[in-house]
Amino acid sequence: MIPEGCVAECRGCSHREMTMSESLLQKFEFVRGKLSDWADLVEPVHSVTDKNCWGYRDKTTLSARFDGVEWQLGMWRRDEFIPIPYCPIHSPRLNGLLNAIRQAIPKSQSFALAYIVVSGAQVVLVIKSKQKPNVNWLNCQLVKELESFGVEGLWYHLNPSTGRRIFEKSGWHLIWGKPRSVDYNGLIYGPAAFQQLIPELYNQSLDLAEQFLQPSNHVAVVDLYCGTGNSMLRWVRQGASVIGVELGGEAVECARINVPDATVLRGACRHRVPQVRDWVNEKRMEGKSVVLYVNPPRTGLEVEVLDWIIAEGKPDRIAYLSCSPGTLSKNISYLAQNGYDVVRCIPFDFFPQTHHVETLVLLQKC
Repeated sequence: MIPEGCVAECRGCSHREMTMSESLLQKFEFVRGKLSDWADLVEPVHSVTDKNCWGYRDKTTLSARFDGVEWQLGMWRRDEFIPIPYCPIHSPRLNGLLNAIRQAIPKSQSFALAYIVVSGAQVVLVIKSKQKPNVNWLNCQLVKELESFGVEGLWYHLNPSTGRRIFEKSGWHLIWGKPRSVDYNGLIYGPAAFQQLIPELYNQSLDLAEQFLQPSNHVAVVDLYCGTGNSMLRWVRQGASVIGVELGGEAVECARINVPDATVLRGACRHRVPQVRDWVNEKRMEGKSVVLYVNPPRTGLEVEVLDWIIAEGKPDRIAYLSCSPGTLSKNISYLAQNGYDVVRCIPFDFFPQTHHVETLVLLQKC
């Protein structure tokens, strides 16, 4: 039996008919299979309790479709639209908020809504048009509802070509509230910011990375794909010198505010290797040891970054948080062939009920 609220056609939660134990075992074996050379080092999956494995998602991106009568929110599977009105992995707050917006927006195909993106207290309506819709529908009653659901900012994002890539740099219009909010760790973020869904588990992963990297005033930390600065703030608070690199402009702006004592560079990590190289050389001249924290996208570390690590950077310790055991295996195999030992492999169940699993790997220079 699928849980109440689940839509049979939706395959987003491929583990929804498993027990928690069955799901965690499958994820554990999956990571062991992908990291077969280090299978004996793979630890049991860190997860939440059974009662917290539903209703945990407070952020989402859903496609929107007007059926001629009302707006539906859900996902596309090939050419079929699957409405998901009350997803059980969404928090009650998130389901209530989505329904309130769905009921309030203009019931017309001319309102070219393509997606609703909820990132904590920031909500974005992605409009597939160059024309900014009016905001007559945003009345006092809806504002009170938004506030009751903890919403602090409501946006139009105009993107005529929105699709697999939802956001573009331009086209942002704040139509109500404030442009930024504060996350569970006290850091500011904007409407396009990525945030982990289960703070408890994410902070556990940072605890383990911090214990391993041992940041201090004698250590320089290179933090690649640094986001809004959650990890960098950890290293700075321990007295370390820190440099971060992040591609997203909004995330960089927030990181510079959140961690003013860190150096934050904007751009693809492969393009910022020269600046990182100079910074590392400078810190080594000051007598500091160098460690590395990386949290890359599914594609893993870029070739240029791997080459820098092996040939020049040579950090003493590396903490690598990965959302893809496949690319993780390729990357750490390369590192292991070039002077690094894998010390620990720690999977995390950041997405209960799904097949997704993230893994923190700790590596030490031989």
